[in-house]
Amino acid sequence: MSLDALEADEPLCSKAQDKSKAISIADFPEDVFLLLLSDLAAWDVASCQRVCKSWRTAFTKDEYIRVALQRYPHASEVRNLPPGALHFHNSPHTISWQDLLLEIASRYHSLSKGTASSVTKYAMAPLEQLGDWFPVGQWDYHESQPVGRLYYDTVHLSKVSPKPYLFRPTLWTYDDGLLVYAPARCTEAPYFPETLALLDLSTGTKTPIPFSNRGKIIRNIRLKDRTLIVEWAEKDPFHNLNAMEQVNRHFANCFDVRRSDKGSWTVTWRSEWKMHFLGLPPNYHDRFFSTHSSTHYAVYFWQPNRSMYTGDEEMPIESLSVWDISTPSNYAPSSDPSGKYRPPAKEGPYIVSRYSFMDMEFWGVRQHATVSLMSLGIDSETCSLTVRENVGVTGQGYFDPAERLWCAKTTTFPFCGEGPRLYREWDGHLPPYRGHCSMESADVEESERWFLPVMDVVDTKAGVKLSLVETCFSGQSVDNKLVVRLKTGCHESDESESGSEWVTLDDGLTEQVCAMGRITGDERWVVGQNERMEIVVVKF
Repeated sequence: MSLDALEADEPLCSKAQDKSKAISIADFPEDVFLLLLSDLAAWDVASCQRVCKSWRTAFTKDEYIRVALQRYPHASEVRNLPPGALHFHNSPHTISWQDLLLEIASRYHSLSKGTASSVTKYAMAPLEQLGDWFPVGQWDYHESQPVGRLYYDTVHLSKVSPKPYLFRPTLWTYDDGLLVYAPARCTEAPYFPETLALLDLSTGTKTPIPFSNRGKIIRNIRLKDRTLIVEWAEKDPFHNLNAMEQVNRHFANCFDVRRSDKGSWTVTWRSEWKMHFLGLPPNYHDRFFSTHSSTHYAVYFWQPNRSMYTGDEEMPIESLSVWDISTPSNYAPSSDPSGKYRPPAKEGPYIVSRYSFMDMEFWGVRQHATVSLMSLGIDSETCSLTVRENVGVTGQGYFDPAERLWCAKTTTFPFCGEGPRLYREWDGHLPPYRGHCSMESADVEESERWFLPVMDVVDTKAGVKLSLVETCFSGQSVDNKLVVRLKTGCHESDESESGSEWVTLDDGLTEQVCAMGRITGDERWVVGQNERMEIVVVKF
């Protein structure tokens, strides 16, 4: 063979050697690459971008990122995208797909590991110590507890120590990324703060709420459907109930929470109404519980019978009222005790339905002294009220915690017009009453061995569930503790992700958010309160 022929063969040999080498993923045909990409989690795609230059070029293409994001149709950022934005051949120029990928990858990686990307704390004002907040009293007896008791003693051979079974109420409320609370800030006034604040957790900006607590005692606050309700009482009593007790008038203020065109939030006054025609003594025995939508407000009153001819708790006084709060009004009944300037009927908040104890007996929701009430729900579209109750089944779970059993009952009836009652037993699984926080809980998992549910929070749109449980081991040297668990893929319409398992939040983070037995949040964060009067936001 001539030299020229050998020299001509050299390029052929080198090409054959190059072909025999393993090719990179970035060199895969597009159809094969897309099959691989569809099985990668968002944080895996972000990790692949850091391998080498060729991988970064491949995995940062907008069309490939859109394919990767199709695994997260329930993420809040994906839900807010325009229709068809995730199609492979779509090319909207106003969206930074790389930033969107990194945001979702960071969050869902934290959710899968029980870690946090950041922890933020917000100090609260000590309004209860200053006499500006007097929470509604909690039940000292509830049918969901064994033998109805709400306090128990932890008895060991070496020590006998009482352990409270109730969690104290909290002065903050959360709804869809917005938090209303009393921030701690120093002012020249003898007490602080003078107003509540609305906090946007995504931006950290605060908006003052035009509510002055001068001469007022805050009883409860609740944010729902972009509507804020502040229930309060006058500090000075209005009249005497009897020789021993005095009555303070109770009112509710309604505020609209709206986002402006510039992205900031505004809180504006809507109306005020008198909750109870006589008022309530500021104590822990006269209780009320309420709920609201953007157009209606319902409140239930439970008061001990003070008659000298009956027992204190045998026949309590109960009532239930539903208000229409859709119409704004500048009239404030708290500044007009005589009612001289009261506007005409239905020009402002007005009562739609009022139920006496006999009406509640008819609907089957009267509590008597054996309280089993867990929550109130109001549906403005169907004009119906829903009362949920919870009763512990006798004899269950006494020797084995795995045998715990509760009977959740649901009663729905119309508050406008006439109609039938819908009554359901064994309707879901509710936690036992542990304080007012339990009344905000979603349905919990079925009875689990060695775990006692406290409350659950479900982000139905994202399919993320947050659960606060307490271990219930028994032993001389074993201490039970609170545990926060996370679960993704709980969306009802997505059966493929129903097999996801619980992930436990880090113990250090759990201690920060579970001190008051109340958690809330969604796929982006879990919100709770620690023992230092601080609201803690754990961002995923």
